[in-house]
Amino acid sequence: MTSTPMDLASGDGQTAAGGRLPLRKRLSYKQARSTVLVTLVLGLLLTAGQIVVDLAQLGRKTDALVEQVLRTVRGPAAEAAYALDTELAARMLEGLFAYRPIVRATLSDDAGGLLAVRERPPVADGLAWLAGRLIPDDRVYTLPLVVDRYDRPVGRLEVAVDRALVTADFFERSARLLAAGLLWTLGLAAILVVSFHASLTKPFLRVAGALARVDPARPAEALLPIPPHHREDEIGMLGRAVNGLLVRLGGSLERHRSAEERLREREARLSGIMDNIADGIVTLDPRHRVETMNRAALELFGYRAGEVAGLSFDRCLADGELRHFLVALARCLDRPAERRDVVRQELTGRRKDGTTVPIAFSISQMRLAERMSYICVVQDIADSKRAEQAVRDSEQRLKLAVTATRSGVWDADLRTGAVWWSPEFVAMLGYGADELALELAGAWEALIHPDDRPWTTALAERYLRGEVPEYAPVYRMRRKDGSWVWIEAKGRCVRDADGVALRFTGTMADVTERKRFEEQLMYMATHDPLTELPNRTLLHDRLAHAMALAHRKGSRLAALVVDLDRFKLVNDSLGHDVGDRLLKAVAGALSGAVRATDTVGRLGVDEFLVIAEDLGEPQDAGRIATAILQALARPLEVDGRALFVTASIGIATAEDGSADVPALLRHADTAMHSAKSGGGNTYRFFRPEMNEETVARLALEHGLREALAHGHFELFYQPKVDVATLRPLGLEALLRWKHPERGYIPPAVFIPVAEEMGLIGAIGDWVIRTALAQIAAWRARGIDALPIAVNVSVRQLTGDAENGIALEALRELLAGSGVDPALLELELTETTMMDNIDAIVETLRGVRSLGIGVAVDDFGTGYSSLAYLRRLPITALKVDRSFIDDVAGNGDDAAIAATIIAMGRQLGLKVVAEGIETPEQLAFLRRHACDEAQGFHFARPLPVDELERRFLADGRWCLAAPLEA
Repeated sequence: MTSTPMDLASGDGQTAAGGRLPLRKRLSYKQARSTVLVTLVLGLLLTAGQIVVDLAQLGRKTDALVEQVLRTVRGPAAEAAYALDTELAARMLEGLFAYRPIVRATLSDDAGGLLAVRERPPVADGLAWLAGRLIPDDRVYTLPLVVDRYDRPVGRLEVAVDRALVTADFFERSARLLAAGLLWTLGLAAILVVSFHASLTKPFLRVAGALARVDPARPAEALLPIPPHHREDEIGMLGRAVNGLLVRLGGSLERHRSAEERLREREARLSGIMDNIADGIVTLDPRHRVETMNRAALELFGYRAGEVAGLSFDRCLADGELRHFLVALARCLDRPAERRDVVRQELTGRRKDGTTVPIAFSISQMRLAERMSYICVVQDIADSKRAEQAVRDSEQRLKLAVTATRSGVWDADLRTGAVWWSPEFVAMLGYGADELALELAGAWEALIHPDDRPWTTALAERYLRGEVPEYAPVYRMRRKDGSWVWIEAKGRCVRDADGVALRFTGTMADVTERKRFEEQLMYMATHDPLTELPNRTLLHDRLAHAMALAHRKGSRLAALVVDLDRFKLVNDSLGHDVGDRLLKAVAGALSGAVRATDTVGRLGVDEFLVIAEDLGEPQDAGRIATAILQALARPLEVDGRALFVTASIGIATAEDGSADVPALLRHADTAMHSAKSGGGNTYRFFRPEMNEETVARLALEHGLREALAHGHFELFYQPKVDVATLRPLGLEALLRWKHPERGYIPPAVFIPVAEEMGLIGAIGDWVIRTALAQIAAWRARGIDALPIAVNVSVRQLTGDAENGIALEALRELLAGSGVDPALLELELTETTMMDNIDAIVETLRGVRSLGIGVAVDDFGTGYSSLAYLRRLPITALKVDRSFIDDVAGNGDDAAIAATIIAMGRQLGLKVVAEGIETPEQLAFLRRHACDEAQGFHFARPLPVDELERRFLADGRWCLAAPLEA
């Protein structure tokens, strides 16, 4: 199949125009691929042969190498055996273990006594099964030891070799050999691709690009250029053939365009005449199918120009109208051909969307040679039909206007006093027609509610006198059964030339339900929907009113802000439904504890306000607070269970300098926070110095947000070292805040504030991101990254805190950093984990499924049992420093620390001791086989640059140098 110019301008042709082809379609790639495959197969065969030869000699080479190593230590080993020197024997074996495949070595004297032994576990390798097949027998080498000067045996040296490690080294060398062969093959492929691309692909891409640039409308204007060095080859032949074809195609297109232009001119003149006629014109063939429609007909029937050719005309007629059309057509055919008059009729047309339209229809014949057509002229007569119908409908609509409305209507002739009421108004008041007339015989005002009668009567009189512009009162009227109905009246009057009212007409609507709804809305807007107590809006209004009244009377007023302690634990542990019912119970307890004249309302989720008026002395407010605390001290019954709550109460009075409602509430709230910071379940009066504490707290909160936004936080790192070797095995990331003005602020000061503010999640997010970035930076520099432990809170891990690190977010952080999850460890304190053990177990299982380690921090300070500890999917225990501080002088602390270490090792957990400051503490940990330790004895928390200066040498983490105590 040949490609047309349109093909070359789209699809693959577009690729050719840009000089780009997929690599797999290029001739250079296809030729290079074949050559590389052949070369690759030959290279793999040769490399495989070399590996097979080396594999056959693997055992013999291993034996020779081990025997050579043994000969180097024959002399020292014999001297150690002869002198029975265990220390020399141990050093000799330690030097022997520099040879990696050796996993066990023993040195014994000539009597069989064991002088020294050293071993290490075999390497856990996935190729261990293959090692057993390649080296089927265990490699154990025995070297008799002889002292040359006495020429007699003095002992024996026995060495065992790890077959898995020998085979692993062999396969590592084989992998390098294969990699070198593959690199050579790839280099050859690159050379071949470049060569074939220059000789094959580029010439054809030039031809394809030139073809894509050819204008399909004028192909002869852009012939293909033929480079001089391709004139005599296949590219030149192809170019000349294509150029000849383009020239012939251009001539044919030019002749075709001239003929089309002449035809379009004639059609445009005829179309212009037809489209400028206001009536619709339709031409039909003898089978009643549409041939053409002018613009007016298309608009009338709702079609587009391309949709009508061949359309059966009965589709343009409503159901049942085809018969009338055929009758008109028959009458037209009965006329002699020489007569030019037409047949006219009114029909109902149908538009494309199915709607109908009345039309005036006329039809005549037209014969061209042997071909006969019908010309139909159609007119839209919908406007005239609608005008006729509008006249008929207006009268009927006027008759139904009064009865169709749901409102009552009245009409009063003020000159004669005659009044007419619609039946709807009579039924609205529950009367029959004659009964209402008798009821109103006395006076209309008798039905209006006594409270509404004076002002409604006055409003009507003022409106009729022209003193007010409208009459639209809402008032109550008495029904026949004695109940009251709310009426909304709207009236208008007709006046004479002097402005005197002649006629008074209007409507009356029953708006009782609307008034009830408005009252309900007002209640909902001013009351808490859960407890039905006054809400913040109504409390502000009542407090402002009480303050104004107290100022006029000279009495005392107090505002008591009551905040429940640790209410969030109820929601988290028992659910929000139980929490809501507990809040209702608390509201009842508060209302029962205060005086009848006091107001109790709800300010927020677990915050209430008590407005105490007419106090004799300030201490009366303290007595009210005491009564509230005593009421909450009793158990509250919720869903059959007894719940206990406590509260923190802040008290402020107008005498404290509270000039308005916001100041009074602000002072009470400040006092409440002071009571809560003291442990809760108490009350405190506002003192002016509390403002200073609040300002300091606000400054600290503002500084925390600034620190998070502008990067004032830093991470310091404290090494965790191997207790036996003092080699750094990990790091703990510790957060530091360097305030621009105050310098470093202790974490114990700002961490609790961050938790209360809900910023601990965002800060924890930053800490984890920074730690992962540091690991990635060390890896990019070729440094073996150490695992980093990060302290997190349970709220942060479960996603309860604002912007907290939930499990899914933690997975995204790891994926974005590219860091091995095993290099990250999360530390959670024991007490917070035990608060909600069931939820935290599921969360930690998700963390462990990501490959992240989990450590229990400050272990031993909480109340976790061994059963709880076994349920937690953790990897490490951190012994609290309080048990390490006095292990050298306090037997109880030493026993507890030793027990925790033994328990952790028994459970297969890594045990880390923190707070190591003396050599005696380190010696204690070594005696009890603790795994890791950290503390000032090794290093204080350090910034990254100082950490690297002390513990990094030649890209490796070196032994820790203990600090002076």
